[in-house]
Amino acid sequence: MLKILLVTGNYVPGKNGGIENYTHWLATLLLENKFKVQVAALHVDELANYTYEGINVNYLQGRFTNFEILLEQEQFDICHFHEYSAFGGIEMHWILKAKQQCKKVFFTFHLPYLTCYKNDFRYMDAVDCNLFTDTNRCVRCVLAHKIGFNKKFKKSWILDCITGLSQIAGLNKRLEKKIIENNNKLNDLTAACDKIFIYANWFIHILRNNGYHSLNIRKIPYKTKSEVSIAKAVDHSIKYKVLFVGRIQYQKGLHLLCRSMNQVVQKNITLDVYGNIVDKNYFDDCVNEFAFNFKGTTNYFHLLNELKKYDFLILPSVFTEMFSLIIKDAFYEQLPVIASAAKGNKDAVKDGVNGFLFEYDNAIDLAKTIDKAYHLKLNGWEPQFENTGNPEKDINEILSYYSL
Repeated sequence: MLKILLVTGNYVPGKNGGIENYTHWLATLLLENKFKVQVAALHVDELANYTYEGINVNYLQGRFTNFEILLEQEQFDICHFHEYSAFGGIEMHWILKAKQQCKKVFFTFHLPYLTCYKNDFRYMDAVDCNLFTDTNRCVRCVLAHKIGFNKKFKKSWILDCITGLSQIAGLNKRLEKKIIENNNKLNDLTAACDKIFIYANWFIHILRNNGYHSLNIRKIPYKTKSEVSIAKAVDHSIKYKVLFVGRIQYQKGLHLLCRSMNQVVQKNITLDVYGNIVDKNYFDDCVNEFAFNFKGTTNYFHLLNELKKYDFLILPSVFTEMFSLIIKDAFYEQLPVIASAAKGNKDAVKDGVNGFLFEYDNAIDLAKTIDKAYHLKLNGWEPQFENTGNPEKDINEILSYYSL
């Protein structure tokens, strides 16, 4: 019976985000299939080792040394990382240590780690981008972002001047060094791991386009349930309620949604918000902008049951989503999604079919999209969902990787 360690930055129930819920789903799946499974979390709200729904969770107290001790004591066969976090988090030396102690090391990309320096794949903050290995182009893009070029200037000669001045000051070289370091770390990561798992189509295409063709990189099904219930009857009546689910921090775009809610023509819509407050000042700014109902965090399955109470799930992300867990779950529950046109969201949401897309980082367009969605719903529009996978086959594929 193989011993497997899943490594993450945090864990349920204290942290209830997409990475944590996916990791717990995988841990439960492995446990049900007779594997010995433990989780190691860098930080947990419980501040101690604990057991959650049959899964033993090791609290690492933010320390690499505790990770080393755990590996040496337990002698795991497979160590599977679900996070890469710089500045004292889970970094390359963790993976190399696991490589020494375990028979196999896996890594799952839940975020586009070590690729786009700004993490948004938006060139000059204006257009979709698929390239992260052209250092000069990336430096120009980062400089444009730092000075707010797309929002303030829009004249290319101004950016040319600033780029020239920054080169004289040495800033370009420092940026080049950091971008090259990221590329090197990605090379090291792909070389060190026996398997690199990716469940987002857009991301695996980008890796291939940027020269990453290792056979260790595998596209896997994205599953959070063993069964899919697409055919069940659903109440499509209008409830005038919309939902936001996600961490309460800038990247998830709650500020954008609050701004847009003050601009929608349909004024009787209620907004409910579920999520962890990561930035209290940001939360206060958002609720002052628009008075939403804050629901806090809740049990994953309770949240799924709540989805039927809403007309739309709204995901106004202002960064790149790999493939949002909550989109998949909303579709399982027949809830259409209004999402920003960020990578990941565009892979899942088909405009006018299972939801609607709005222009990236544009509160005015989000307001217009909400109004359009309600107008269509009032005139009989119903979302169309499809089950494109074979759940049993997908689960068996995922399980097949856990062998020696």
